[in-house]
This record gives sequence, C-alpha cells and structure tokens, in this order.
Amino acid sequence: DSCTAASIMPGSSPYACKYGCLGFGSCARVCPEGAIRIIDKKAVVDENLCIACGKCVKICPHQLIELVPAESHYRVQCFSHVKGKDVRDACTAGCIACGICQKVCEAGAITVVDNIAKIDYEKCTSCGKCAEKCPRKIIKKY
Repeated sequence: DSCTAASIMPGSSPYACKYGCLGFGSCARVCPEGAIRIIDKKAVVDENLCIACGKCVKICPHQLIELVPAESHYRVQCFSHVKGKDVRDACTAGCIACGICQKVCEAGAITVVDNIAKIDYEKCTSCGKCAEKCPRKIIKKY
C-alpha cells in the first residue's frame, strides 16, 4: 500500500519500466498542501497548490519527482537511465538518449547524462526547439 513497499517487491509494478510511477500515492500522503493526486495510477502535481517543500521528492523510491521552477515551460517526462534499445522495448514514450535535444539547444541548457536528457532551468530560454525536435516527444511544454 506504499510506493516504498512496492518498489522492493519483485514484479510489483504493472509496468515494464522500473522508472515509472508506482501509483500507490506515498507522495500524495506526505504533501502538506494536498498538491498531489493520483490520476490513472500516476502522481499529478497541482502547481498552484505546491509550496516546494520537497517532501514528495524525498519519499519517491524511484526519484521521479523533482522541484522545477514555476516559470519553466519545458520538462523532460522520462526518468529512465536505460539505453535506447531497451527503452524502446519497454515503452513508447521513453528517452532514448539520442542527443538531438542537446544539439538543438542554443542556450546549452540540455545535456544527456546517464542516458537521460536533463534541463538546466537556469540556462533554459524556453525557445521550445528541444520539444519540437525530440523524436520521442518526451520533452513537453507546460
């Protein structure tokens, strides 16, 4: 009945990707503002309620939640550190670490590290080229 318990149980996740949300709501239970709800077995954050306390970040056993500046417009929607072919085999929306986003980012705000694209929000100009060029469409505008 918790994400932590599910994360240590073999085969406990209904998903092929071990980097996905387990959907048991541990993050929602620790949120003092009720900013997180579980919708379709995934944690969804209401940014208008979030106070950036970081409790959800600490409790997520897969480290799927990160604090992102409210004014940021783009986010990488994958946390898998698996190589491209294995990502393709496990899901249709995972980062394959192709590096296209990094190449088109004129601000140098995106790097591909450990098989996953990361955005440096202090450098990001919100031009949207990364999202436009991402072949897997895992960089989303918010």
